[in-house]
Amino acid sequence: MKTEKKLENQKLILTRDFDATPELMFEVWSNCTHLKHWWGPKEWPMEECEMDFREGGQWRYCLRGPNEGDESWGMAVYQQINKPGKIIYSDHFTDADGSLMENMPNMTITVEFVAQNGKTRQISTVDFDTNEERDKIVEMGMAEGMDSSLNRLEQYLAELE
Repeated sequence: MKTEKKLENQKLILTRDFDATPELMFEVWSNCTHLKHWWGPKEWPMEECEMDFREGGQWRYCLRGPNEGDESWGMAVYQQINKPGKIIYSDHFTDADGSLMENMPNMTITVEFVAQNGKTRQISTVDFDTNEERDKIVEMGMAEGMDSSLNRLEQYLAELE
């Protein structure tokens, strides 16, 4: 399946259909055991993950790249959790100690799981403060990275059945 990408006022919207229930989609987004199988592009898998999955809780993770020293740390803070339909979190680039990287934009990400003809449409809306910040992240390859992650998610869901 293909991920649809749309740029809209300060937003990047990624939409993709999955052969899974909204309940299963919610589950694979809500704990490290599942996320370690699919989060991050194939070449940059997530190796470290700590999660407190509740409103106000944090998720800290690290993606490691193919070259020595390649790593990308992130931290999410959960703002709203509506099982099984929606997760809203702020997403931040950090260093290994968890300090926010000032030169990188912060994002608010809304992930919705909509039942549709026996499948689930996942709609990820990434909100930025400005179009310039959005474009910076898009130019860094975020959409392609998310598409690679969603390809891995599709394979992982097939393994779970």
